[in-house]
Amino acid sequence: MTIQDLQNSAPAVFTTEKSPKLSDRYMMVPTIDVVSKFMDAGWEISNANQVGQGPYGRHSVRMRNSVLPKVGDSLVEAIITNSHNGTTKLEVGAGLFRLVCSNGLVVPQQELVSLNQRHMNISMDEVSQITETFIKSTPIIERSVQKMMDKKMTMDEKIDFTTKALTVRWKNTEDISTMTLETIINPLRQDDFDPTLWNTFNVVQEKLIRGGFVKQQGRKERTVKPITSLAMDTMINKKLWELAETFI
Repeated sequence: MTIQDLQNSAPAVFTTEKSPKLSDRYMMVPTIDVVSKFMDAGWEISNANQVGQGPYGRHSVRMRNSVLPKVGDSLVEAIITNSHNGTTKLEVGAGLFRLVCSNGLVVPQQELVSLNQRHMNISMDEVSQITETFIKSTPIIERSVQKMMDKKMTMDEKIDFTTKALTVRWKNTEDISTMTLETIINPLRQDDFDPTLWNTFNVVQEKLIRGGFVKQQGRKERTVKPITSLAMDTMINKKLWELAETFI
């Protein structure tokens, strides 16, 4: 992804002034300064998105470093999240990009140490430390992924996982039809037919994030829309990872 692509996808990354609604106590850190330091340290931009079109809203940039080893069928990414309107603090966490479906996962912070600051300057030393931390901590993620890949799921376990996963996105999951559960469980591609926990987790995650399936609850039917909120996307990802680990 080029700088121009980044400008088109997440213009708030390039904002250098905070929202005029914020007080002088707010410490402004332009996201592009953080991205540039990562690029100087050998990282490349892989993806970016933003909530809304304004210059101050929440946005995230995903970056990769060729030094980091692949984890199973996925690449480790650094996820830089920020805003300039006071809605979120600067955060650098970890994610996985699954090659077979081009789907982005978010790893809970307890799995990998993350940088979490309230709009303070970030130095090159800190970027280097983050890179080293990611390298050292990758085996932690790899162990979890491998355990999920080794775990075979019965249909009852898949249904149990999916039923619990639905509560992550919707509070009221009573009366959701068996047909809806089966639709969510059914893989979209041949690579996911092996009934492992890893495949089940990824199939369900992709459906809940991207939508597109018909949700039948009682007498009501509707086509589920994709998640567009960055906060909701991150929350669902983290909760599903935590849920998957309870099935290991």
